[in-house]
Amino acid sequence: MNTDVSAIDVQNLTVSYGPVPALLDVSVTIPQGQLVGVIGPNGSGKSTFIKSLLGFLRPDFGDIRLFDEPIENSKGRVAYVPQRGAVDWDFPVTVREVALMGRYAKRPIWQNLTAEDRDIADQALEMVRMSDLRNRQIGQLSGGQQQRVFMARAMAQGGDILLLDEPFAGVDAATEHAILDVLERTKASGRTLVVVHHDLTTAAEYFDTIMLLKQRLFAYGSPEQVMHPDLLSQVYEGKLRVFATMDANSSSPGDES
Repeated sequence: MNTDVSAIDVQNLTVSYGPVPALLDVSVTIPQGQLVGVIGPNGSGKSTFIKSLLGFLRPDFGDIRLFDEPIENSKGRVAYVPQRGAVDWDFPVTVREVALMGRYAKRPIWQNLTAEDRDIADQALEMVRMSDLRNRQIGQLSGGQQQRVFMARAMAQGGDILLLDEPFAGVDAATEHAILDVLERTKASGRTLVVVHHDLTTAAEYFDTIMLLKQRLFAYGSPEQVMHPDLLSQVYEGKLRVFATMDANSSSPGDES
């Protein structure tokens, strides 16, 4: 992997649903090996940004390049962890079978999975600490365990970029820190992670870099640069009421909107 090339380069991205723009003239460059949080109020275009990186949406205008290649040339290099609400948890599939799904994209439809594929899936489950539950049906897992299984699927796919849509939603504090540990170890393996996140009280602690979206990109940089009370109040239109000190020089507000 050429580490001199950015993982994600977005220029002048504009995406609309009918006459309403969801993203407007967004430009951002994300280096390899970063853990990036995407924040903004409801309806600000966070999920639209993720879907655009996946190639699910056709932009009205602009350009997206992954590792200096058009996204259509980057198949297999991007893996996606959806919101928990987008998954049918009653589907009769086990933890290991979900992890193995990440390997099917690597094989022609007529070819069976190999022993190597199974080893890779097992290694992914080990990385997210779900090996002991590999034979459990996914609907029998806790919310945090379900998230970790789908992270294993993404890692088994072998993607260099992982896109996660609110992985911390609906989990308790202990599970949230377990997921964060997985994210940190995934970053340490050289992957780039882009995470949609809703909790402003933890954003500064969890991410190397933060994107602040509200249709437009209002800010992109370190937590100290982005988590500024005046900027956040502007984007969230004064709906911020709880402020917690990040350190002696900066503050991080909580979101009660």
